[in-house]
Amino acid sequence: MGKIATFKAKYLKDDHLFIPKGVASTLFLRRGEEVRVMIEKEEFDKPGFLNLFSIWKDKSEEEINIYREIVKEREMFGRGEIKL
Repeated sequence: MGKIATFKAKYLKDDHLFIPKGVASTLFLRRGEEVRVMIEKEEFDKPGFLNLFSIWKDKSEEEINIYREIVKEREMFGRGEIKL
C-alpha cells in the first residue's frame, strides 16, 4: 500500500474533488494519475448537540465550530475526552 493522506475536500461544480497542492506533492501525484478515494460526508446534528450540551445553546455557530475542532484535535492525540 502506498502513502495515505487525510484531508477535507470541496465537491466542485464540475463534479470533481479538490486535492490541495500540499497533499498532491506529498503523494507525488501527477495530473491524470488515478488514485483510490474513500469519501465520508460530515454531518452535524446541531439540535442534538445542543440538547446534549445545553450550556452551548446560546453559543454562535462559530463558537460551536471552534469547540468541535478542539475535540477533533484532541482525538488525534488520543485525548478525546474532555472533563467539565
